[in-house]
Amino acid sequence: MLEEAKRFLIFAVFLSAISVFFSQLRSLNKEFLEADSGIQVQDSLDKSANTSFVKEYLQFWKGLISFDLGETESGDPVLSHILSRFWPTLHLAGFAVLTGTFFSVFLALVSLLPGWRFLGEVFGFISQLILSTPVFVVSVFLLVFFFLILGWFPPGGYEPGNTAYVILPGIALGSRVFARLFIFAHQLAGTEKKSAYTNVLKARGYSENRILFKHILLKVSPVLLILILLDLSSLLSGAIVVEEIFFFPGIGKSMYHAIRTMDSALLSALLFYSGTVFYILTRVSERVRDGLLGWEAGAA
Repeated sequence: MLEEAKRFLIFAVFLSAISVFFSQLRSLNKEFLEADSGIQVQDSLDKSANTSFVKEYLQFWKGLISFDLGETESGDPVLSHILSRFWPTLHLAGFAVLTGTFFSVFLALVSLLPGWRFLGEVFGFISQLILSTPVFVVSVFLLVFFFLILGWFPPGGYEPGNTAYVILPGIALGSRVFARLFIFAHQLAGTEKKSAYTNVLKARGYSENRILFKHILLKVSPVLLILILLDLSSLLSGAIVVEEIFFFPGIGKSMYHAIRTMDSALLSALLFYSGTVFYILTRVSERVRDGLLGWEAGAA
């Protein structure tokens, strides 16, 4: 545990330095943002007087320790702003990952059953098509088909607790989760089905469904779990394009706003948040994977 804490501390030191550096680099010159505001050039230069990197870095760590990272350009506390965007992002990411994972793993296993093998080729082609299609194209298609033509779901925005607002952006993001997991699950499960371990289970009289949906699923779950948590960490870090298309008030939209308005305080905090989420979920996935592999080895 102590070793893990040291490892995270070293990571946090470097991540915070990178976050402050890029946020400071992005906001070096805000003159063009104030071109139409009546602010004189000299006033603009005075307002955006750049402090040293070391001072900004120490100020950032002071804010982390005291839970006060300053204010955004609009005057809102940075931490409360990120927290208000986190819950919609969690709702969207959870919906996308859960739906994508369930359908991909289920269909991957079903496609290995006798009489259903054609599903492997069909959904394998669909998965390749999804991965080769830009996500904004998928998003626009969903908007046109499900909102303009059918009128089933709202085109954007968000209401707390209302899943209807995360269905379209969730499908856009979840489709890529589905495609990646289906390809991996189908290949891994197909390999396991041909193994000596599976032949032993068949010799014992186990049914095809029991072998696939219990034993083989357990064998491939460590690898799939890593992919699922990596997808979750990526979505929790924000999906800028999808959130912008669907007017979704998530972390990705805040990231885009911070970059566009050169909001250094918000941008550095969001970069640090994204890196931390990715690190934590990656380490959790590795620990869970090791635990599952150890349990499987012990059971064998």
